[in-house]
Amino acid sequence: MTVQEIADQFAEVSANQKILRQQLEVKSNQVSEMKQVVEDQIQARFFISEAARLTQSRFKEKIESLVTMAVQSVFDRPFKFQLVFERKRNKMECLPIITEMINGKESVYSDMEEDVGGGLIDIVAFASRIVLWSLEKPRSRNTIILDEPMKNMGELISLGGQILREISHKLNFQIILVTHEDPLIEVSDRAYRVTHDGVMSNVELVKGAQVNVEEKTESKGIPVRKLNRRQGGN
Repeated sequence: MTVQEIADQFAEVSANQKILRQQLEVKSNQVSEMKQVVEDQIQARFFISEAARLTQSRFKEKIESLVTMAVQSVFDRPFKFQLVFERKRNKMECLPIITEMINGKESVYSDMEEDVGGGLIDIVAFASRIVLWSLEKPRSRNTIILDEPMKNMGELISLGGQILREISHKLNFQIILVTHEDPLIEVSDRAYRVTHDGVMSNVELVKGAQVNVEEKTESKGIPVRKLNRRQGGN
């Protein structure tokens, strides 16, 4: 091999070495950038997880305390309402339970209807609904419609009615409900009795402010008396 051939090979190797060094520098920069992205994502994930944990904790604390207060206002037993968060199938699930201390030992009622009855569920459902409404931003209209609430409470229905009344007054929202229970009618601010004689629906004021019959309208061929409210109230 001549000196010129050796010189040419050296020049070629030197050129390839320069290219490889440039490629190495580019790849090194890319690796550094990717490492920074990974570190940023890890930090972001941590902050998101921490924010979610704090939000969940505060939400859990508020829901549990207010619903427990409503339950203990009606039932003369040391019931506590709790939310249990569990991760299943890579998703967070929330299980509402009732606990009770009996002789220093905590009993857990995960199936509330089966374990403690429908009356407790009525109170838990109503209180949970009100708490969630109060947490809305922006909050929806302050009118809640209930169909036969507290129907499973038996002798405790009067206390359930008091809870409805007190919470609606304290949080300044209106409850419109349909019921056949006299104790709920007694605690209401205004009550109407609706009867039907086979032809016409008649609405009669039985408690509260006076109203006038304004007009009669046809609804699907059936005459209905339409009432116009004069005064406000719950």
